[in-house]
Amino acid sequence: MELLDQSGKERHLVQNHTKPYMIRQESSEESDVQFEVEGEIFAAHKLVLAARSPVFKAQLFGALKEQNTKCIRVEDIKAPVFKALLHYLYWDVYPDVEEFLGLNSKWAKTVMAQHLPSAADRYALERLKLLCETKITNILTSTL
Repeated sequence: MELLDQSGKERHLVQNHTKPYMIRQESSEESDVQFEVEGEIFAAHKLVLAARSPVFKAQLFGALKEQNTKCIRVEDIKAPVFKALLHYLYWDVYPDVEEFLGLNSKWAKTVMAQHLPSAADRYALERLKLLCETKITNILTSTL
């Protein structure tokens, strides 16, 4: 899919050709890192996160490595948004809002579309930012 940004330049929204990580994300047994977000604990796999995000790579293995990589506290992201971010990292698809927020409404979709882009920006996930822009555009054009 091709998109034009505001400057008229073409941007491409193509699916990442890496296969989704067929690891059970929810399984804390096999995970090697946890994130605490708004009191909720999310289990994950360092290698999956590092392979998908240069920020996670630096945070988990590089110069920005956290002192405690067993449980990392995330302060400025809402728990459902972080869960959606992890879903994207594992499956390379925009998350189903109904599944993550438990709501099936335009409001819920708008909330996710507003907050997920900043999380994608924080972790340098360019394709997810483009997917979010597409969702926002679809929401706005469906209201016209």
